[in-house]
Amino acid sequence: MFNFLLLFLIFSWTLQAGSLPLQRLAWQMEGGDVRSIAGLCREYVQKKLEAEKTFSLESLLKDPELAQACHMAHFFALVGKERTYILHELKDREFVKWLLDHPEAFEKLAFARASGKDTLAVLRSIWVKEGKELAGVGFNMALGAALASSSREPEECEARYDFYKKSFAEKKLFPQFITLEPWEFGILFQGRESIEELAWAQEYSSRKKTFKAQNAGYAACSFIPYRMKNKQGVSVHAGGAFYDHKPVSLQIYVEYGGVCGAVSKGAAGFVKAKGIPSYTIGQPGHCAFVWKGMDGEWKIGNNIYGWIWSEGGSGGPWKGAVSTITELPRFWKGENASSSNLCYYLSLLAADSRKSEVLLEEALKRNPSNYSAWQALMRKKGRLGEKDKLALLEQFKKAFPGNPTLWEYFVKRELGIDWKKANGYAVYPRLLAENESWDSVDAYMRNFCALARQDIPDMAGKLSYEVKTKRSFFKNWLKFYQQNKVDRKVRVQTCAVLEKALPHLLSREKTALQFLGFYGQVIDLWKDKQLSARADACLTAWLKEADKPSLRKKMAEIGLKAADHLGDKKALVRYAEAQNGY
Repeated sequence: MFNFLLLFLIFSWTLQAGSLPLQRLAWQMEGGDVRSIAGLCREYVQKKLEAEKTFSLESLLKDPELAQACHMAHFFALVGKERTYILHELKDREFVKWLLDHPEAFEKLAFARASGKDTLAVLRSIWVKEGKELAGVGFNMALGAALASSSREPEECEARYDFYKKSFAEKKLFPQFITLEPWEFGILFQGRESIEELAWAQEYSSRKKTFKAQNAGYAACSFIPYRMKNKQGVSVHAGGAFYDHKPVSLQIYVEYGGVCGAVSKGAAGFVKAKGIPSYTIGQPGHCAFVWKGMDGEWKIGNNIYGWIWSEGGSGGPWKGAVSTITELPRFWKGENASSSNLCYYLSLLAADSRKSEVLLEEALKRNPSNYSAWQALMRKKGRLGEKDKLALLEQFKKAFPGNPTLWEYFVKRELGIDWKKANGYAVYPRLLAENESWDSVDAYMRNFCALARQDIPDMAGKLSYEVKTKRSFFKNWLKFYQQNKVDRKVRVQTCAVLEKALPHLLSREKTALQFLGFYGQVIDLWKDKQLSARADACLTAWLKEADKPSLRKKMAEIGLKAADHLGDKKALVRYAEAQNGY
């Protein structure tokens, strides 16, 4: 028989909202079916939203029962996503009462989006073990252990909880530990290292005076020697033979060393031993890892190429680019994070599409850094025109400043641009930050290159923007044209690509100057009258648009060469005047 207290509470809710009759409610709730619970909570929320004829957001958001029903609806729906489960632990009336008395539990579990059939069972077991009370860091830690049950056996989750609780009591953990949210504890408890390895790592690292909370992710890399061959001369690329076929562990990494994979996996294990969540990510030809710093921000360890070139998923509850995880702490530190999050979750349950959109807009009004709300809003606004979508992109960039990796992901995966119709040469320059940071330039350039390869098919295998050659990209492109016979078709296509790109770069001085420099070089290299005539027409138009002296000077310099190729004296005078600032 399902817990009577929960049955009574939800029944009182449904009566207020004018929902299900008692008989049907009792039939659905008796067995503790997770889908039935989710359905009842969802129906209660929907009835509440429908009952608000004037749709007063303030009154809705101040309703604690509505908030709890909303979070429960999402939690139980996730638990029953793949199949129906009977949660026997909910037959414990005292545990259910404790859950209902701590609504933040369902709020945090729903936000983490990682629950499964054993989540509440693990939570209850820890709750019983702790004298039926959880608070502070213990509360978040217990929720994290419960979340880890989606990928570990319940007994293993509880063992991790016990290990970190003991380590915390013995002051073996870094201060980041007490700041962790349940989803971060979930990452920590899902680590691949055994408890024995973690204990050994705590003892080993305690002798390393340079290993501190503020530099943990950097100092830990030094614990693993960087070696291409072991003492017997066996290459690291030989796999298990490099480690003499011993099971790989933190101890083995320290003894044998390895290359970037061993360094990053080993370092990540050492910071996890100190209570800091961490996991590995990929960079071109390289393995790095992320970890949470003392300032509450997520950082890259063993880093070479930065967030913009990293792959491997976001690791947290928000799914997107790898750098998405950096936005989660900023969101929760911002104003009205909880109410913004509630608006988002209510919007997913709203039966009325317009109310759902209003709730999403309110979520972003309260906290623009709510990435999930942005994702959901773009699904609602799929029919917007390109101009309106690009206006939303500018708002998105302001909400997530300094994160071109996320901007790029949003443009390509969330914004809903019809790329069969859109002009990529006009869209992608919006990835350039005002200060033209290296990350934003990389985001733009690799997408520009993809367009250029399509429009210059013969250069598809030769035109690439890669981490090791990106700073000499235009130099190498020019060098290829200088050293190889190039068909006129390729020449025309090359100029056309540059002429399509440049008008949309005129507000980004440094990038525009690079493009203009290369454009002038190929025009001068080929001395093709038709291409020079096209250049003259384009430069004349661009001069009217450009307001930066450096760009006008560069355009005039190219124009003088094109006019000389054409033997056009009037054009020579015009460009000379432009070059002198007239």
